[in-house]
Order: sequence, then structure tokens, then C-alpha cells
Amino acid sequence: MADEKTDLLACLWDEFSAMRFPSGWYDQEPEGTCLVTLDTILTGFAATVLDGPPLGARHREYLRRRTALLGDLLPTFGVDGYASRYFVALYRMAMLAEEIDAERGVR
Repeated sequence: MADEKTDLLACLWDEFSAMRFPSGWYDQEPEGTCLVTLDTILTGFAATVLDGPPLGARHREYLRRRTALLGDLLPTFGVDGYASRYFVALYRMAMLAEEIDAERGVR
């Protein structure tokens, strides 16, 4: 099952990597959150989960909190179709990375 999820994460990574950060959102900080930083953090965690060993407890918790934060922010992008697609794709990728990492940590 983990291999199927990892393959799905790799596909999501490829799709997401082809997208550009929504230009109208570079300077936006909904609820005081820098979206560029959040994007960088979550893509970094996804890459780590794709290529590396399980995350440590501190990093796993940080991924969980940042993913939850993005989930809370998703309604903010509803007015911008492209931004909504972009951040939903990032959220899906982060959620799957979190799930894969949790399964690896159990072994």
C-alpha cells in the first residue's frame, strides 16, 4: 500500500511542479501566514518523504501543523480559480506525504 501511495505522491509532485505559484498571491499573508514560505515548507516535506527516511517526531508534528494551517486557509483562495487549484494541489500533496510518513514511522 505504501508503494502505491508513494507512486501517487510522485505523480502529484510532477503535476504540482508544473504549476507556477499564483502571481497575485506573492505578497498576500492571509491570517498573517506568508504563503511563499508555507509553499516552500510543504513542498520540502513532500520531497523529503519521497526521497528519505521517516521524519522525526518534531518534523512530523511541524508538517501536521503546517498542513492543517493550509487546510484552514483554503477557503481564502475560492475567489481565484487558479490559486484555489494550486493550493488544493499543495494541500493534497502535503496530506499524502503526512500519511506516507506516518505509515513508515510505524514499521
